Amino acid sequence: MKKVVLIAFTLILVTGMFSAGLTEVFDTAKASSTIYKTAQLDLEKTNLDYNKAKIEATNRKLELSGELSYYSGLSNYNTSVKDYYGDIVDRVLDVYVEEINVKTADLQLKNAQITYDNNTELFNNGLISEDDLKSSELDVSDAQNNLESAQLNLETAKDNLKELYEGDYSQIEINIPGYEGIFVSDEEYLNNNYNLKLAQLNVDISQYDLNNLPANASAYNKRIAEITHQKNILSLQDTQDTLIEAHKTTKNSIETLYKSLKNSEERMSLAQSTYNDTKDRFNKGLVSELELNTVNINYLTTQKNYYESVRNYLKTTINYIIDTGRSLEEVGL
Repeated sequence: MKKVVLIAFTLILVTGMFSAGLTEVFDTAKASSTIYKTAQLDLEKTNLDYNKAKIEATNRKLELSGELSYYSGLSNYNTSVKDYYGDIVDRVLDVYVEEINVKTADLQLKNAQITYDNNTELFNNGLISEDDLKSSELDVSDAQNNLESAQLNLETAKDNLKELYEGDYSQIEINIPGYEGIFVSDEEYLNNNYNLKLAQLNVDISQYDLNNLPANASAYNKRIAEITHQKNILSLQDTQDTLIEAHKTTKNSIETLYKSLKNSEERMSLAQSTYNDTKDRFNKGLVSELELNTVNINYLTTQKNYYESVRNYLKTTINYIIDTGRSLEEVGL
């Protein structure tokens, strides 16, 4: 299976002897996450109710009804687990994105200040109006407010992550598995889908009801039982067809997100190259600080877009892995 490890650049994701994989963050956060702990309690209750139902069942229909509740509970558990992993991914990536927002806001403030200083000189020489000067002064004030807001958002993001993970976020190593090794067959996908299991159980229950009608059942009751069973069979077939189509759509989505992520990575690399070249020229006195800052902002924007691509790919991929009954470790996360 191919893996792509996110490159550190100068921002984040530094690997080393104290680095932690994202899976380790997931495992550590389980001890503090209310989402995860609630999911485990719900799972325990689902298993207890199922065992109780099996013991108390006096016929096959009651057994099937117990299984129906059991798989419904497992389906809800899967949804909660996906919510948990999505929450952790968001907390980690939020810190990275907010760091970029702070750096961007700081550069925007510097540019606004440079423009204001230039305009002050122009105003003192009678080359621009007082309104023009006031406008650039307000730009500085807006940029300062934006920076302060970005700094608060970063602190909030750090606090949110720290609630569940005490380690150094800058040492988190995120592995991005290639999509080719993640996909399973339609058959395996269906075998692990609880909606299909529930649809099949409804068919089994209506079949039981049909087979166990009283000998003196009216024609009306017989026909109602037949209709209910036929509808459940159709629902089962429809669920299977819908799931196969959904599986195809999900795989296409994951492939598209991966390719988008790689494109974002390339754009980030190009922007970094442009920034390095501009910095070189700045050091030689060939470009202004304003131009350098503007190029740097563009570089930071490509980094932000890249991490958003990482977020989308990871969350969609993790959901798919859970839906196919596998652990994250199995696919290299």
